[in-house]
Amino acid sequence: MQKVSRHKQRIWVLQILYGLDIRKKLDLENSKKSYRDFMNEKSALADDLYAEELLDGIIMELELLDAQIDQYAINWNIERMSAIDRNILRIAAYEIQHDIPTKVAINEAVKIAKKYADESSPSFINGILSKFA
Repeated sequence: MQKVSRHKQRIWVLQILYGLDIRKKLDLENSKKSYRDFMNEKSALADDLYAEELLDGIIMELELLDAQIDQYAINWNIERMSAIDRNILRIAAYEIQHDIPTKVAINEAVKIAKKYADESSPSFINGILSKFA
């Protein structure tokens, strides 16, 4: 099996969450199916299952994560955010609460936002996540 970086696995999770989010199917059954389909399509085998654990954890704690993001996103409602920003925030918020150092989670979120989100997203995401510390 090939070693797949956590960075790449976070991007996979973002892609899966984004697809589920825009179809309003953010539940465990749909996430597990989407994960299997995604991994089959990519013909990918991660030697650790970080992406699967991350995705399952986010789905199981979705309400809590969204409430926390809402709390720190002053004058913003999570539903008003772009689906990409919202899901990058969910990934980082989950990681911060599950033993990933805050700086690492924020760095990863900003790096991913620079590549996949709008040009204003990295600073927006950094501003919200910095309040989790």
